Amino acid sequence: MTGEDLRMLRERRGLTQSQMAALVNEMTGRKYDKQRLSKWETGKEVIPREILGRLLLLSIEQTPTEPPRRGVTVAVGLQKGGTAKTATSINIAYVLARTGSRVLLVDADPQGNATTHVGVGQAEVVELTNSGRVLYHALMGKAALTDVIRNTSVGGLDLVPSSIALASADTELPGNLTNAQTALAEMLDPVRTGYDFIVIDCAPNLGAVTINALTAADFVLVPCQTEPHAILGVSAFLETVAKIRRRLNPRLEVLGILPTMFNGRLSQDRSSMDDITRLWGAENTVFPPVPRATIYAQAAGANVITLDADIGAPGAESYAAIAAALLKATGRLTETVHAA
Repeated sequence: MTGEDLRMLRERRGLTQSQMAALVNEMTGRKYDKQRLSKWETGKEVIPREILGRLLLLSIEQTPTEPPRRGVTVAVGLQKGGTAKTATSINIAYVLARTGSRVLLVDADPQGNATTHVGVGQAEVVELTNSGRVLYHALMGKAALTDVIRNTSVGGLDLVPSSIALASADTELPGNLTNAQTALAEMLDPVRTGYDFIVIDCAPNLGAVTINALTAADFVLVPCQTEPHAILGVSAFLETVAKIRRRLNPRLEVLGILPTMFNGRLSQDRSSMDDITRLWGAENTVFPPVPRATIYAQAAGANVITLDADIGAPGAESYAAIAAALLKATGRLTETVHAA
């Protein structure tokens, strides 16, 4: 967010600089005045990180009269591992929840990283698995989804937890000829009206569960690390998306490509960023890149959502831009400021 973005946000809300400073102070417990706000708007001072994240949330404004909830579903996927799919999924879900949406995060990866990221410990994962209350059991019809869904510490954000048990689904689903490719969509149908958005964190493969996720989704978001091997994987993944659109899910749209782990000081990263824009920028949205930052590994180690720990973390603008794109596509966003 630039100083010009801040000024446009303030004016759109009909606030003076003094009133906007008071709003910022209310959100943060600080004591900024209109002179400091003026310096941010003119670019004389950099907007502090802890302020930036909260301003980004303010910039995503939902319509006063919201359309009915219908569980608009976005799958976050790429068959290559290590491209920040889980970090992307949980932080998008977090931003959407913070803007007032009801969000269901579905952990569709047997590694269960999204589950632990939102605070479910390993001992609890084992207990949930043993008691038949993880995604595998709901997907295979062994448990009702409502018995599997659990609350998180983030208001408005619920979770369908996962565990290593889900690995069996990739071999078991193809043997179920009645709904081998639509089981996940059918599983989600009864709860869709309870949520504005459903975010599916996909496994790093193109197995049966990932195909189910793409068949259930309205949108697919592709996180791509800014390095050559990840870029090669995007082409193959988009070909799979095109096949699923033709054969199974004609409503599936590519929300965009999200470059991740970007270091602008490295020539290889800059070259890969140029390649991503050249290859897919004409037909797809390429979102602002998420910088490489140690806070993501630290948040993962602490089992917390990065933006919940630091709302102004590097990459906050990228996730806000994705959330804004989803809100706009579903008619829940009136307008938004430019995310630089």
